[in-house]
Amino acid sequence: MKHLFSALFTLVLIPGVALADDATATTAVNSEQAQTAPATTTTSDGKKDEKADPKKDPKAAAAAQPQQQNALANAVQARTPEEQARQGGFQFAFGLDHWLGTGTFVNSELYSSLIAAPSISATYLFGVGGIRLAANLRLFAFYEYTLSDAQNGRRFFPQDTRLTLVAPAVFRDKAVTGIAVTPSVTFVLPTSPESLTAGLITTVAAGAAITRSVKAGSGGFDFRITVTGSYGFFTNPVSGVRNRPGSAPGNRDAIGNQIVIGRPDELFAAVNGMNPAFSGSLGGSINWRTGGNLLMFAGYSYARSFNQAATLDPNDPTLPQALDSNGMQVGRAGMGGGDVTRSFIGASYQLNEHYNLDLYVFTIQSPLRREGDKWVVRAPIGSFVDAATNNTSFIVSLGAAY
Repeated sequence: MKHLFSALFTLVLIPGVALADDATATTAVNSEQAQTAPATTTTSDGKKDEKADPKKDPKAAAAAQPQQQNALANAVQARTPEEQARQGGFQFAFGLDHWLGTGTFVNSELYSSLIAAPSISATYLFGVGGIRLAANLRLFAFYEYTLSDAQNGRRFFPQDTRLTLVAPAVFRDKAVTGIAVTPSVTFVLPTSPESLTAGLITTVAAGAAITRSVKAGSGGFDFRITVTGSYGFFTNPVSGVRNRPGSAPGNRDAIGNQIVIGRPDELFAAVNGMNPAFSGSLGGSINWRTGGNLLMFAGYSYARSFNQAATLDPNDPTLPQALDSNGMQVGRAGMGGGDVTRSFIGASYQLNEHYNLDLYVFTIQSPLRREGDKWVVRAPIGSFVDAATNNTSFIVSLGAAY
């Protein structure tokens, strides 16, 4: 279940997501392919140019035919910042993913994990002066078909709502490098039980995607580097369940059992740890457009997070003095945190201009693992040594855009 609550951040690299969701969506198509040439043109005197009529001009017919057959080129959903910058009005995208964890193959009774992830997003594309912008609202959730790992047996996990503003390809070097820069800012609104319990007000993230497309034959390659930083605002630096008197309204269930139990003089009945503060990530991805409806993709990102500090004094007497299995002190002063890597590899097939089907492998894990007295770097894709943890999932995704 660890990847469930981390999946909010994986969306910056997961394929099949609308580009306006943030500046780091991965799927892309050649912007030249996205332009369908008209079958006829009109001369200055208002008459049709017969040479451009496909019925009478074989060259015009040959030029128009590939565009009609290539659903990836004619997809409603934008695949590159340049393509999105030319669009306007409202767009809607719907997705239904299914995640199958590798623990299912280790022991289906103990570690099975099959999860559905429905999503919906609405994007409004507009211009302010000479700058094109895209505003996006995204809602998504998880539902676990298999036995839930949550302590209360909950299977449905609504996730936080994301509001994103993107300036697609606002900066581009057309003369030399062809590199485009797409900045974005995202606000995360607390709609998940975890964020509401932690007292999240909002998380503000700012980032930029640097992209470059290279044409190769009838297809080409799209390269992307992303940088993102975020900060979380909370009502309290501690994530915990607040203590409530036994007589408080709503603190007992239907048969009279007390729901929250804690010492009367303590603020929290249960503490989950310190809330996140700063975090930053660096990632990269590559798409290979095969020239037809098929798109191959792969990506990798590294993220480092820092939590709020319980104390900055290393000699604080309230710090636990116990040692962990590696001989390190359990309680430490300063901002805690950790790092995580996310990687994926797979393919997307554009069924028609509205629907696409994606198949890929996704891994979320810490970059290092302990083996005896040494730290070993994990493989970037696949966590099959620890298959029972379900850090690696096989994903089938059906998407629609209008």
